[in-house]
Amino acid sequence: MSGLRGDFRVSDAEKLDFADESFDLVYSHGVLHHTPDIDAAVTEIHRVLKPGGRAMVMLYHRGSYNYRIGIRVLRRAGAGLLKSESGIRLVHRLTGEPIDSLREHAASLRKANEDFSAAELLNQSTDGAGNPLAVVYSRREARDLFKQFREVELRAYFLNKRFIPVVGNLLPRAIESALASRWGWHLWIYATK
Repeated sequence: MSGLRGDFRVSDAEKLDFADESFDLVYSHGVLHHTPDIDAAVTEIHRVLKPGGRAMVMLYHRGSYNYRIGIRVLRRAGAGLLKSESGIRLVHRLTGEPIDSLREHAASLRKANEDFSAAELLNQSTDGAGNPLAVVYSRREARDLFKQFREVELRAYFLNKRFIPVVGNLLPRAIESALASRWGWHLWIYATK
């Protein structure tokens, strides 16, 4: 241990319990795209940062291969396979998705009368069956969310290779990284106040 002390709190991202200009850095990985009022959360990040402070925030990327192909095409098509146990096993073999997770998705489909809206399919396809809210953001939308910051840089990472049929797991790391920089699922915002 480094002997460092910390203060851990559970707080509402839309109404942070911290004084203005409290932090040099605010870091959020995989949280704000599940927040009902992301504008309020980003305003709070700006408020609690000191002048010159940085925000590092990851949002799901609308322009990603994972969203455009993996969720909107492959998962929608695969939903029909989840109606039977043999279909569930087939999807497991094709994608590596855990059997228990696929069974949860199948149960959610039955509850939703077997037809998810696009928004509900996104919710159920990000952080497991029963996830109540997930939103994807384009680069333009992400930049607009952080417009009150003086500098904003965007970078995309993480290509979910499970959704690239046949060759996904064969991609060399350099090609995977190059593809992820354009079509990655994680859109990182680096913003300076």
